[in-house]
Amino acid sequence: MVFGSKALLVSILSTLLLTCSADFMPGLKKGEVPTSQHVKERISPPKEQQLYNVFYAKGHRIYQCNPERRRFMRWYNVQNQAFLYATKGKTAPFDVPGNEIGQISSAPMNQTLHMSVFQTPIHFQKSDPVELYTTAYYYPDGSWYATGHPLAGTSQEEGRDERGDTGVNLDDHLTKSAWTSTDGYFSHAEYIVRLNALDGAHPDKHACTVKGEVLVRPFTAYMMLYSSPQGIQTLAKEQAEWDALVEKTRGA
Repeated sequence: MVFGSKALLVSILSTLLLTCSADFMPGLKKGEVPTSQHVKERISPPKEQQLYNVFYAKGHRIYQCNPERRRFMRWYNVQNQAFLYATKGKTAPFDVPGNEIGQISSAPMNQTLHMSVFQTPIHFQKSDPVELYTTAYYYPDGSWYATGHPLAGTSQEEGRDERGDTGVNLDDHLTKSAWTSTDGYFSHAEYIVRLNALDGAHPDKHACTVKGEVLVRPFTAYMMLYSSPQGIQTLAKEQAEWDALVEKTRGA
C-alpha cells in the first residue's frame, strides 16, 4: 500500500509539472517577453530580418464542423478574433482592459481564385467556408498587414509535446505578409512569428458530427514582427514624424 501511495504521489506530481510546463515554452519565464533567441531555427525568418516589436495576443478562434472533411479539416477555422497588447516597456500581465492597441481578425481569400484552385465551385459555395487570410490592424495609425499560409510550423516536429500541449495548444509558426497598408507601423512587418501559442487547437475530429456546428476556442500568443534593415530605417523615420505629429496635436 505504501508503494502504491508513493506511485500515486509521483503520478500526481508528474501531472502537475506537465501542466505547469504547458503554460510556457522552454527557456521563457513567466511574464517574460520572447526575443529572437527564443525562436527555433525551423520557424525563424531570413537572417537579415530584424525583430522590431512583440505584441501579446488574446482572443479566440472559431471552428465549424464539416463531417465530409478528413482529419483536422473536419473542424475548419472560419474566423480568428483577438486583441493585441503592447509589451515594449510594459510588464505582465499585458492584457489589461483598456490597453488594447490592435486587433487580429480573418478575411476571406478571393473566392473566384479559391474556387478555381479546387475546381469545385458548387461544393465550396454551399458546403465549406472559403480559406482565410489572417489580418492584423494597428489602432494608433491605422496600418495593417495580412498573412498567407504559414511557411513553417512546429505542429509536426519531433518532441512537440515538450510543453505538454499535444491536442491542446496551437503550434508556433512563421508567416510572411502577403499585403500591407502603404505606410504605418504594421506596413513594415515582412515576417511574423507566432510564438508560445497556448490553447486554441482544433477540436477532436470525432466530436464533429453535426454539419455547421460551431465551437469557440480561446487562445493567447506572442506575435513577433520582423522587417528588413531598410524597413527598420523607414520605421525610425516614420516614428519621428509620427511623434512630431502627436506633439503638434497636443499643443493645438
